[in-house]
Amino acid sequence: MANDSYRVDLDRLDEVVKKLNAVLKDMQGASGKAKSGTHLPEGALGKGFSEEGELRNAHSEMKNFIELQVLKKLEDLIDDLSKKTSKTHGAYQDREQDTSNAMQHGQSASGAHNKYS
Repeated sequence: MANDSYRVDLDRLDEVVKKLNAVLKDMQGASGKAKSGTHLPEGALGKGFSEEGELRNAHSEMKNFIELQVLKKLEDLIDDLSKKTSKTHGAYQDREQDTSNAMQHGQSASGAHNKYS
Protein backbone atom coordinates (compact mmCIF):
# COMPACT_ATOMS: atom_id res chain seq x y z
CA MET A 1 0.00 0.00 0.00
CA ALA A 2 1.34 3.43 -0.91
CA ASN A 3 2.30 5.79 1.87
CA ASP A 4 0.26 9.01 1.59
CA SER A 5 3.00 11.02 3.29
CA TYR A 6 5.05 10.70 0.09
CA ARG A 7 2.90 12.44 -2.48
CA VAL A 8 3.83 15.11 -4.94
CA ASP A 9 1.13 16.90 -6.86
CA LEU A 10 2.62 16.96 -10.35
CA ASP A 11 -0.20 19.15 -11.63
CA ARG A 12 0.70 21.81 -9.04
CA LEU A 13 4.38 21.65 -10.01
CA ASP A 14 3.40 22.02 -13.66
CA GLU A 15 1.22 25.00 -12.73
CA VAL A 16 4.15 26.61 -10.90
CA VAL A 17 6.36 26.19 -13.98
CA LYS A 18 3.71 27.78 -16.20
CA LYS A 19 3.25 30.72 -13.83
CA LEU A 20 6.99 31.27 -13.53
CA ASN A 21 7.31 31.26 -17.31
CA ALA A 22 4.49 33.82 -17.55
CA VAL A 23 6.25 36.03 -14.98
CA LEU A 24 9.50 35.65 -16.93
CA LYS A 25 7.74 36.69 -20.14
CA ASP A 26 6.32 39.76 -18.38
CA MET A 27 9.74 40.59 -16.95
CA GLN A 28 11.28 40.42 -20.42
CA GLY A 29 8.65 42.89 -21.62
CA ALA A 30 9.54 45.25 -18.78
CA SER A 31 13.22 44.81 -19.57
CA GLY A 32 12.60 45.69 -23.21
CA LYS A 33 10.74 48.82 -22.18
CA ALA A 34 13.53 49.80 -19.81
CA LYS A 35 16.09 49.42 -22.59
CA SER A 36 14.28 51.04 -25.48
CA GLY A 37 11.56 53.16 -23.92
CA THR A 38 13.69 55.25 -21.61
CA HIS A 39 16.23 56.76 -23.96
CA LEU A 40 17.06 60.36 -23.11
CA PRO A 41 18.59 62.08 -26.14
CA GLU A 42 20.85 65.06 -25.90
CA GLY A 43 18.85 68.27 -25.62
CA ALA A 44 15.69 66.55 -24.37
CA LEU A 45 16.00 68.35 -21.05
CA GLY A 46 16.87 71.66 -22.62
CA LYS A 47 20.05 73.29 -23.83
CA GLY A 48 22.55 75.79 -22.61
CA PHE A 49 22.86 74.86 -18.95
CA SER A 50 25.69 72.89 -17.34
CA GLU A 51 23.52 70.44 -15.41
CA GLU A 52 22.00 69.01 -18.62
CA GLY A 53 24.96 66.67 -19.18
CA GLU A 54 25.00 65.63 -15.54
CA LEU A 55 21.30 64.81 -15.64
CA ARG A 56 21.67 62.71 -18.79
CA ASN A 57 24.66 60.88 -17.28
CA ALA A 58 22.74 60.22 -14.05
CA HIS A 59 19.82 58.97 -16.12
CA SER A 60 22.10 56.63 -18.08
CA GLU A 61 23.68 55.28 -14.91
CA MET A 62 20.29 54.63 -13.32
CA LYS A 63 18.99 53.07 -16.52
CA ASN A 64 21.98 50.69 -16.64
CA PHE A 65 21.57 49.86 -12.95
CA ILE A 66 17.89 49.00 -13.43
CA GLU A 67 18.61 46.91 -16.53
CA LEU A 68 21.59 44.98 -15.16
CA GLN A 69 21.27 44.97 -11.39
CA VAL A 70 17.51 44.69 -11.03
CA LEU A 71 15.73 43.36 -14.11
CA LYS A 72 18.49 41.04 -15.37
CA LYS A 73 19.02 39.52 -11.93
CA LEU A 74 15.29 39.03 -11.44
CA GLU A 75 14.96 37.44 -14.88
CA ASP A 76 17.89 35.11 -14.15
CA LEU A 77 16.44 34.15 -10.77
CA ILE A 78 12.98 33.43 -12.18
CA ASP A 79 14.44 31.50 -15.13
CA ASP A 80 16.61 29.41 -12.79
CA LEU A 81 13.67 28.67 -10.50
CA SER A 82 11.51 27.72 -13.47
CA LYS A 83 14.15 25.33 -14.84
CA LYS A 84 14.73 23.73 -11.43
CA THR A 85 11.00 23.33 -10.83
CA SER A 86 10.58 21.77 -14.27
CA LYS A 87 13.48 19.40 -13.61
CA THR A 88 11.97 18.44 -10.25
CA HIS A 89 8.62 17.82 -11.93
CA GLY A 90 10.31 15.53 -14.46
CA ALA A 91 12.20 13.62 -11.77
CA TYR A 92 9.05 13.00 -9.73
CA GLN A 93 7.15 12.03 -12.86
CA ASP A 94 9.88 9.54 -13.81
CA ARG A 95 9.92 8.08 -10.32
CA GLU A 96 6.15 7.76 -10.32
CA GLN A 97 6.33 5.89 -13.62
CA ASP A 98 9.10 3.63 -12.30
CA THR A 99 7.02 2.84 -9.24
CA SER A 100 3.95 2.10 -11.34
CA ASN A 101 5.93 -0.18 -13.65
CA ALA A 102 7.52 -2.00 -10.72
CA MET A 103 4.16 -2.56 -9.07
CA GLN A 104 2.71 -3.96 -12.29
CA HIS A 105 5.55 -6.46 -12.44
CA GLY A 106 5.34 -7.36 -8.75
CA GLN A 107 8.62 -5.73 -7.76
CA SER A 108 9.26 -3.13 -5.15
CA ALA A 109 10.05 0.26 -6.61
CA SER A 110 13.26 0.60 -4.67
CA GLY A 111 14.37 -2.92 -5.52
CA ALA A 112 13.85 -2.40 -9.22
CA HIS A 113 16.42 0.38 -9.51
CA ASN A 114 18.54 0.13 -6.37
CA LYS A 115 22.09 -0.72 -7.40
CA TYR A 116 23.08 -1.08 -3.75
CA SER A 117 20.84 -4.07 -2.94
